[in-house]
Amino acid sequence: MKVPLLQITAIGEFSPWARQFFTEFEEKEIIQVSWESSVDNFCRSALPGSKPAVVFIENSPESKKTIEKLCTCGKAIYLGWLAKSFSVQDFSFGMESRVYCMIESIRMDEKKIIGELKKLAALVDSDGQFQQILRAMKAILLQTEAEFPEIPMVAELRTAVKKLESYGLNNELNHLNLQQTSAGAESLFHKSQTLGESLIIVSELGRTGTLWVKGKTSDQEGKIEFLQGRVIEAVSGSCEGIKAIYRMFLWDQPKFLFNRKDPREANIAKNLDMDLFQLVRKGNSIKDRFERIRKDIPPAGLKLEVTPAAMSKDVALAPNEFLTLSSVIEHGVVSHVVDFNPMPDIDIYESLISLKRNQMLRKSA
Repeated sequence: MKVPLLQITAIGEFSPWARQFFTEFEEKEIIQVSWESSVDNFCRSALPGSKPAVVFIENSPESKKTIEKLCTCGKAIYLGWLAKSFSVQDFSFGMESRVYCMIESIRMDEKKIIGELKKLAALVDSDGQFQQILRAMKAILLQTEAEFPEIPMVAELRTAVKKLESYGLNNELNHLNLQQTSAGAESLFHKSQTLGESLIIVSELGRTGTLWVKGKTSDQEGKIEFLQGRVIEAVSGSCEGIKAIYRMFLWDQPKFLFNRKDPREANIAKNLDMDLFQLVRKGNSIKDRFERIRKDIPPAGLKLEVTPAAMSKDVALAPNEFLTLSSVIEHGVVSHVVDFNPMPDIDIYESLISLKRNQMLRKSA
């Protein structure tokens, strides 16, 4: 018999469907469940070992109050919420309250749920290992302070322990540090970080706040809003959303700063609902395409017009070229064409170069 990947505490009353949910995953040896009838009893009890607890409750008229108690009981826990179905308000509450996963019976995807449980098990193990390392470092510090209080290494070791504590249990979905989280600038990145690496760091830490991105020129500034590691909004100049993020991928040697905020301040209505790793892969691909055509890109202030030949009904254009040509007719200036056309900047640049090469565009008088 295999050891289950994940220990779960189920708190409160559960319907037959919810109990069957636990039974199915116990039989697959993914989880092992212990039952606790009262949230107050759980909050009063000590957690065994150094690992965070994984707690599941079922949706009910009292479940939001239960979640609020769990969020503020000062324990290292990850929350799961089960329901036959959730309302939009439930999903908003769950995100604001940093619930790790919300599982509906009508949307159950067994493969996806197993993947989430495995990911959570790895996260719990990682948190536990970190706490063991931190305790060992503190023990070394105390012993060194007692025996060699004057040597410079003591101060360096003390600084190292403080840094470890500040990065420990960084994931906001772990509720141990909920009361300690405060707004303010935070440096998470090394000097040579790429945008893709920065996005993944913020996502994996489950951060809520604003990632500020600045390129080498004064006009290259943007921001990306996160809620629990999910991208919910992005702005760069006059463009928003995914187009704005893809634009930031084109900037040279970007610098980053992250400002944390309370999840209740986030605008959930603007959730971009994207696969971040897929976004980063495409962003990196866009950067590669940009480097290949960089020297051929027309200046931002250049005024363009369509040559008469382009208006012939016999001219065959690719979809991106047609949309770009339409934008040139409407806006003229390259910067305006790029800003007000919804396509990613790279698609517009490639189309402008192709149209110019085929003598369908010319410099406006």
